[in-house]
Amino acid sequence: MILYIHAIPPLVLEVLEAGTQRSTLGGEVPTMSVSIDNARGEAAALLSVPPLRARATLVSGGTTVFSGRVQSVALAEVAVLILEI
Repeated sequence: MILYIHAIPPLVLEVLEAGTQRSTLGGEVPTMSVSIDNARGEAAALLSVPPLRARATLVSGGTTVFSGRVQSVALAEVAVLILEI
């Protein structure tokens, strides 16, 4: 899977794992977590200024799986981005 973040400059990140789309019955906005490999620090370098609220599109096999905005970024050995519709 590939995550496209429509920021300046645009970011294209290979996704290790994408969580399931989550929302509650109470009308909470749907979210999805996306994990990016950061073992060599490449994701940390690209996301050092988090692209919060930037449009993001998760694509698998040429099909858009999720489209929303970057809500949060957590940098560790695996970077985790939370996307929100």
